[in-house]
Amino acid sequence: MNSDQIHGHLREMKGWALESWGRVTHDPWLRIAGRRERLLGRLEASLAESRRIAESSFPAPAARAGASARRAASR
Repeated sequence: MNSDQIHGHLREMKGWALESWGRVTHDPWLRIAGRRERLLGRLEASLAESRRIAESSFPAPAARAGASARRAASR
């Protein structure tokens, strides 16, 4: 889990707290703000996970350049 994922999960928890407090105080605008934060937190965590998967699937350009240079040298 990287820092972007952690930040996303924390933002989602913040939204949950806002939404719950809006329910307690009967404030519909606070509930809406809480739902918005929860959604943005989920999206941020999901984006971080997708980025991590993509980075692990495809090597960095420098690593690919080194590998192709090694292959060319071995020919």
